[in-house]
Amino acid sequence: MLEIIRFIYRNNGDVNTYRAINTINGYIQSDSIYSIASSITIKEWNDNEAIVTTGFRDSLVKTTDYHKNSIDVINEINSTSLVSESLHNKRLLFDLEILAQSVLSKTIFLETDEIANNSLVRICNKLPPANKKNEFKDCAVWETMRLVSELIENTKAPTDSFEKVFYTVNTDDFIDKSREPKIFHGQLLSEASILNFICCKDINETYAAIIP
Repeated sequence: MLEIIRFIYRNNGDVNTYRAINTINGYIQSDSIYSIASSITIKEWNDNEAIVTTGFRDSLVKTTDYHKNSIDVINEINSTSLVSESLHNKRLLFDLEILAQSVLSKTIFLETDEIANNSLVRICNKLPPANKKNEFKDCAVWETMRLVSELIENTKAPTDSFEKVFYTVNTDDFIDKSREPKIFHGQLLSEASILNFICCKDINETYAAIIP
């Protein structure tokens, strides 16, 4: 959810990233796509929203200053009169917050004893995403996806077809950085394959996987 606000300054976010997020949200609002997350996600949002929005606002101010200085130098060199406009007063932060809140309002947050117990098992066995830091929250996020996918696989009709996607930008814990290209840890990909879902670390990749 926080990534919706700060995508421009992370992972080479651009207008295509915004289009993808906005389109996915449209499908979520129409119940064509279901957004499901660990209950930990909403706590992360509540704990960090103010920090992220302040950081984004500060970055916009700095970007405006850098751009203005660049334009001033270009004008000096070329005797031109190009103009640099301010970015931080264009409602961008406000509009991205609205988009994030829209997704948030339709997201189903899960918290069960089964998720917690399975997360502890992952930590004890040092399975990714707990193979480096023994992070319970990351394991709970993953086990939420496993639980939902398993329930769908066990209850769907033979004619049902679902595209299930696990999306995270947490490359520190979910991605095997020892491999090139950098992909999800093999253990995670194996579990995802068994439960018939795919893993994405980029919103455009996610968009391509779920939008017909």
